[in-house]
Amino acid sequence: MDEYSGYIKRQVASRLHHPDGRVETTREPAVWTLAHHGYRGNGRLDVWVYPTKAEALREGAKLAMACGMGEDDQARRDFGRGHWQKVLDRYEATHPETHLLRIQTAFLQPAE
Repeated sequence: MDEYSGYIKRQVASRLHHPDGRVETTREPAVWTLAHHGYRGNGRLDVWVYPTKAEALREGAKLAMACGMGEDDQARRDFGRGHWQKVLDRYEATHPETHLLRIQTAFLQPAE
């Protein structure tokens, strides 16, 4: 079995809400990513791939703490409580717009 096969899962790609109340949900193959742009310079964007959203959030929070949020009282409290998304939100709220630390899905595009 391919060691990365557990990373690709069908995620919600779109939801179409019809006037009659029906909802059509489309799922496509995707991976969870952690993207970081900040201290390395040269406009570099680092992207990591994780098998689950929970793992990506936890690792993103750890990275935020290592990138200065360990000095922030609110971030330390949220990290200690396992509120990973709050740590990431705090990172983005307290850093310049040029910094990014975000979890999101990346949909796979077939080669044509």
